[in-house]
Formats: sequence, C-alpha cells, structure tokens
Amino acid sequence: MTFGKQFLASLLGSTLALIIAGSLLIFIFVGALVGGLSAAFAEAGDDIESDFDFGVDIEEGSVLHLTFDAPLAERGMEVPFTIGFGSLEPETQMGLNHFLSDMERAAEDDRIEGILIQADMLSGYPSMLGEVRDALVRFKASGKWIVAWSEIYSQSAYWMGSVADELYLHPEGGIDLRGMSLETTFYKRMLADLGVEMTIVRGPDNTYKSAVEPYLRESMSDANREQLTALMEDFWARMGGDIAMARGMTMEALDAHLNELTMRTTQDFLEQGFVDGLLYEDELHAMLLEKGVTEDEDEASHAQLVSYGKYHNPDFFEDFITTLQVEMEGGEGDEDEDKDEDEDEAGSVAVVFAVGAIESGEGDDATIGSERIAGALREARLDPEVGAVVLRVNSPGGSALASDVIWRETVLLKEAGKPVIASMSDLAASGGYYISCAADHILAQPNTITGSIGVFGVLPSAGKLMRERIGLDFDGVQSHKHANAINGHTPVGGEALAAINDGVTDIYNGFISRVAEGRGMTVEAVDEIARGRVWTGQDAMEIGLVDGMGNLQDAVAMAAEMAGIADPELVELPEAVDPFEQFLEDFAGVSTAMALAEAAGVEDDLLAPLLEVQSLVNAAPQDRIQARLPYTLRIR
Repeated sequence: MTFGKQFLASLLGSTLALIIAGSLLIFIFVGALVGGLSAAFAEAGDDIESDFDFGVDIEEGSVLHLTFDAPLAERGMEVPFTIGFGSLEPETQMGLNHFLSDMERAAEDDRIEGILIQADMLSGYPSMLGEVRDALVRFKASGKWIVAWSEIYSQSAYWMGSVADELYLHPEGGIDLRGMSLETTFYKRMLADLGVEMTIVRGPDNTYKSAVEPYLRESMSDANREQLTALMEDFWARMGGDIAMARGMTMEALDAHLNELTMRTTQDFLEQGFVDGLLYEDELHAMLLEKGVTEDEDEASHAQLVSYGKYHNPDFFEDFITTLQVEMEGGEGDEDEDKDEDEDEAGSVAVVFAVGAIESGEGDDATIGSERIAGALREARLDPEVGAVVLRVNSPGGSALASDVIWRETVLLKEAGKPVIASMSDLAASGGYYISCAADHILAQPNTITGSIGVFGVLPSAGKLMRERIGLDFDGVQSHKHANAINGHTPVGGEALAAINDGVTDIYNGFISRVAEGRGMTVEAVDEIARGRVWTGQDAMEIGLVDGMGNLQDAVAMAAEMAGIADPELVELPEAVDPFEQFLEDFAGVSTAMALAEAAGVEDDLLAPLLEVQSLVNAAPQDRIQARLPYTLRIR
C-alpha cells in the first residue's frame, strides 16, 4: 500500500512537472513565433501588400464548396481558428452569424455559379442546423443551383444535403438514415461506487425538472420520458418533414423505409429515390463542368471550388498578421481616428451573444459569465449610438443567481427606452429562458429547446469516498447547531435541508414571477406551464412563452424596426476572446482533461457530462442553486 501511494505520488508529481515545463515551453514558443512574425512584417512595412499576395482571387464561374467540417458556433471570428492543445494545430470554426450573411452575399455574387455541399459527419441540434438549411433554401430562391455529393452521409448531413437540387452518393458509400433517438446519461451507480452521496432539492411541483434524475435514478422517469418524446417528435417532424418533401415522398413512406431498414446498399438508396445518382468524385467534377463551372487552373478536369473559409474572408491571413502586429505593439490601430467624435445618433443594433452554461464571474466565449454578459448589456445601454439590442441565447441555463444578474440588465435596457429582442438558438432553457423573459419580443426556432422553468440544488457529500476509499476521518467543534451542516462529507438533512428547500422554493417563486411580469401573465398561469417542463419553440409559442418564429437576422430586423433604424450597423458584444489567449488558458484547463481522456480512449461526448458533474460538485456556493436544462442530450 505504501509503495503504491509513493508510486502514485511520484507519477502525479512527474506529470505535473511535465505539464508546467510544457506550459513554459509553449509560452516561449508562442512568444517567439508571434514576435518573429510581427518583427518580420513590421520591417517589411507598407511593401507587404505589393510584394506578397496573401489574398484569394475568386474566379468567375466558381462553386462555393461547403463541407461543414468545422464546428458551428453562434459567433464566428474574423481570424476563423484557434490553436488546439492536443495537436498544436489550428482548429477552424464556422460562425452562424457570418454564414447567414455570406449566403445572402453569395446569392447576389456573379462569380458564384452555385453551391456544392459535401458534408460527411455533420452533427448538432436541429435548431441551429435548421437555420443553416433555411439559408440554403433562400440561396436557391435566387435562381442558383445546389448540388450535394459525399462518400458517406450522417443523418444530419443527409438532412442538410437534401436541400440540394441534385443529391449524389459515392457508389461504395452509404447513408446512416435510421431515425432519431435522444439519450441522457445517469450517474447514480458511478457516484455510489465512488462513495459520493448526492442530496437533491428542487422547486415545488417541479416534476419535469429532471436534471436531478441522473443522480437519483438509473433510468428516466415517466415525466421525463413524456417531455423527451415530445421533443423527439418535434425534432423528427422538422428533419423528416424536410427530407420527405425534398425527395418527393410522404412522411409515412419515409418512416416505413426507416422502420423496415429497406436501404441497405447504395443501389437501394438510388432505386428508392433517396439519391439522384451514384458518382465517383471525377464524375462529379465532370458533371459540374458540364453545368458551366470554370475549370481549376491547378487541377485539370476539376471544377473551380472555393472553400467557405476563403469566401468568407479571402484576406484572412493578411488580417491575421495585422492582428498580430497590433497585439504586439499594444495598440488598437488608427481605425477610429477619422470617426466623428460628435456622432451620437442611435444607428446601431447591438447583438449580445450569450452562449454556454450560466455562472457567476467573467466567463468566456463558451460560458455565460454574469459579469461579462451583464457588462455587455450595460455597455449597449450606455452607448448613445446603440438604439436596440438583440440578446442571442444558446444556453441550457445554470446558476439562478447569475441568471438574475443578467436579467436585471435586460430590464434596465427596456427602462432606458431601448428595445430588446431575445433570439433563441438551439437552447434557451431554464436560466437561458430566465435571461430572455424580460425582452420586448422573443423569437425562437420551431425546434429550439426552451422553457424548463424550474430550480434545483445539488449538495454532494463525499464522506463515504473519503472514509472508505482514502482513509480520512473528520471531527471538530462548532458554536451553533447547524454551523457544520454543509461540510462536503456529511449528507445534509433535518432542519438545514428544510431551510435550503425553502430557499429553493423562494428562488422558483421569483423565477416564475419574473416570467409572469415579462410575458404579461399571472403567476398561476406561469406555474401551470413551468414546473421544470421543457418545450420546443413551436409549443412554447402556443402557450405564450415565445412570441414568434424567426432566426437571428429576423431578430435584428425587428429590433431595428422597433428603434426606427432604417439601415442599422451591427455591434457584436461582448468582445471576443483572443484565440491565442484562449489557447494558453486551455493548455492547463479543460482541454488538458480532454486530451488525457482522448489518450485513454474516452469519447468526448461521454467525458463532457462527467465534467459537468465535476463543475456542479466544485461550483461556488452562490452557484449551487441551478436553473438548468434537465439533461445533456446526445442526438443520434
């Protein structure tokens, strides 16, 4: 036992030393890289543009090539990549805000003949993917064509590809089209094996607030199964409905194909109308050339394809170098020197991106920190050039306290006379709905997951783990009866638990009161549709939690109209996190855990729920009471 402990301690010490040493080396490496590039280009000065052509010329007759092989984010960066810890290579992303505007531009761009969709393993929530597909539908309405081809399609990739005028499959490829399932993970047995006991409290009658079920059960409750089934049926109605309509069949026929697994070979997909042809890649390019597409100068018999990244920002490398220069010189450039200092007319719409779980503190681009998002809303309120605000929400919720801090700033915006439109993406549930409910108008997607108006608290006790597995014992003195009631190693009970439960009930009552005030409903009416129940955007509109259906662009247009702004400029808040700073922060953070898990063969989608459990266990006291989505969904 002693040898084992010493060996483990030595191993951990060595690993920690390697991480620290590696961190120092990375700092030195990145500093040298950035400094060297900045110095080199600073020395070149104004001759850079004349000596080098970093830009990408888009030829007439080009095809916009959409592969969707980068994660889809609410908000894209102009330098569209970050540095990954695991590989030290750039990791690209696609911003939904950029994609929507780029599709409008491509529809009017004479250089773009059409679009080639080549999506293999696309995945995500139906709401955001639905916005992408709708943008492609609008592109087609301009009179231009869309072709889809891939070696293999995931179900979501096939849904996206079905928007095309012509849909093709590799002769030896396949389509994973089997229907939809929603799955959640339960931790009860794992926690019991570890010796961790969970004390759970939740709001009164929060029957559907099943966020606590993974800690108490090994399978879902009837109430949870009811709401999950409703979500799945709405998701499939959108996805399956689009596929059936695009391929000229009924939903009943599509469902029959899936239930009977009639598509087993590529020939089956062709004969039953799921694809228009079976093509090798060279045959695909020959077909595109026949459509009048320009031939690639560098590759004979290939169509001229333009990647989405290059189309979005053909000068991104030049912009990247400029960004490095500015950061190394410690300045922001001279772009505002010519700005009229007296200009204070409210001609802008601010889009505040609230993405991720809600917690107290600063947060980042993937987490809603109450200080950061409340600060962004405050900045928009105090800026005389901002006439209206769109709060773009993609969040499963989180800390009830942090949600209330953000909610207060939306109220102050309205009191300042600036219209506030809440635009819901994939998720605007629980705390995500909390921060939205005071808006003048709420727009969602039909498949947005929202509602979940409820509260719960998690009080972990690791006493059994510490006593039986580690060998720790606890004893002490206290001045008052309940001074040691919440100590982390003894389950909370008795009067202390009753007091906590009263506090949770009070927070829930406050939550439904905020909703009632924002939605013009009675508290009783809100309570009837709350109780932790999850709703899709379409169902939420029918019960009064949402005002209408619409995407981000619709929300911006509505905000501008309410503020009387004819041609609004967009201001995106809060300021995006610098990708290099994020890389260095991630080096010793969650990315490290992900990299180690990957090395151990643990899939990311299985590790993420465990990290969420860890975050709840380690949450700050003010964040222990959660207004959060009842589960982490894996959509298959």
